[in-house]
Amino acid sequence: MTMPAQSRSATQAATPTLSALEWKVVSLAMREAESGSIERRGWLSRWIEGSTGIRPKLPLADPRLETLRRFVGRVRARADVSDLKNRLVEFGFDPGQISAVALIAR
Repeated sequence: MTMPAQSRSATQAATPTLSALEWKVVSLAMREAESGSIERRGWLSRWIEGSTGIRPKLPLADPRLETLRRFVGRVRARADVSDLKNRLVEFGFDPGQISAVALIAR
């Protein structure tokens, strides 16, 4: 009888979980990547911003969540993410969580 409970708790411990807010950031980053709004600002985009008042997406206030957002954007763009992986680990993300987000973002 104790065997299923032990295996269930071991499975839950092995499953990488993110908070609801972190999942919202992942979803936001995936939508931004699809719409192409994560890009460098050139003279034309600055001119459009000045003439229309439309501004690019601002970075998130929480550096931990902003790093997660940038990580997803780079994964979607198939860019190098090694520096962001290290930064996510510094912010307390588990390597399993990082791998799971990278798989979902592809």
